[in-house]
Amino acid sequence: MATKIKIPTPLRRHTNGQATVEVNAATNVRGTLDTLAAQYPTIGERLYDGQGQVKSHINIFLNNEDIRFLNGLDTHVRDGDTVVLLPALAGG
Repeated sequence: MATKIKIPTPLRRHTNGQATVEVNAATNVRGTLDTLAAQYPTIGERLYDGQGQVKSHINIFLNNEDIRFLNGLDTHVRDGDTVVLLPALAGG
């Protein structure tokens, strides 16, 4: 099963400059991100906090729906789905 992960510009240096990465064999969003982190270890440090949770400033969307309004990291992923990582922006 292949799932596409859209990588935002600030994190692309951790995926060798790739804007989109495909991962296989994940059944939920957590597994998809774990597979991404296994392929690109330094991105895992940017996504997860010390307790294995996704950092609060990283928003995750599955097929344009915020996973916070679905089943969070346990949201089921199907072949051909797209996960988008979107860091929150701040400024003033």
